[in-house]
Amino acid sequence: MNEMLSPFDFKWEEIRDIAISLAVMTFVFSYPEILTSPVFIFTSLLSVGLAFMGHELSHRFVARKLGFYSAYKMWPQGLLLAVMLTLVTNGGFVFAAPGAVLFSGYWIFRNPSMKDIGLIGIAGVVFNLSLLYATLALFFVTSVPLFAFMGTVNAWLAIFNLIPFGPLDGKKVMDWNLRIWAVALALAVAGFVILAIY
Repeated sequence: MNEMLSPFDFKWEEIRDIAISLAVMTFVFSYPEILTSPVFIFTSLLSVGLAFMGHELSHRFVARKLGFYSAYKMWPQGLLLAVMLTLVTNGGFVFAAPGAVLFSGYWIFRNPSMKDIGLIGIAGVVFNLSLLYATLALFFVTSVPLFAFMGTVNAWLAIFNLIPFGPLDGKKVMDWNLRIWAVALALAVAGFVILAIY
């Protein structure tokens, strides 16, 4: 049981799903800039890699620390929709739902409580908010565009995931604690607006 609940236990299928999801998210966040500057794909890979993987692995880590078995599973329809919307809107809208961390309590013989679900749900957003404001501070100090892009990616992932609808994190967090959801959304929107202005 301890081995199954280790945060560092990855199966081949999970590594595959993470890699495919990362590749698609890297593309959608880099389009259409890569058409005129192909090397921008590396900027996107670094930024999205930290934001996306940090988000999903935070869900996974907290779920396992709470005793639940958890693993990332890509959503093929979501990946296809992400690519289609990116092409249709010329990169104007990023559908950021490539998959999700699924968790189960069968190893500890109990169902997750609303608090468990809320804590697991907010974990990914907290990671993105932390990276958002860290890169925002670095951008203000250095004026390096990379930090602004990284901040924008993290802000958008936080905002999108906080939408209180369906399987997104926002619904889980709002059902658990409306105040925490509102504060997280306000911080995400504020960071996004600041980056858009500057």
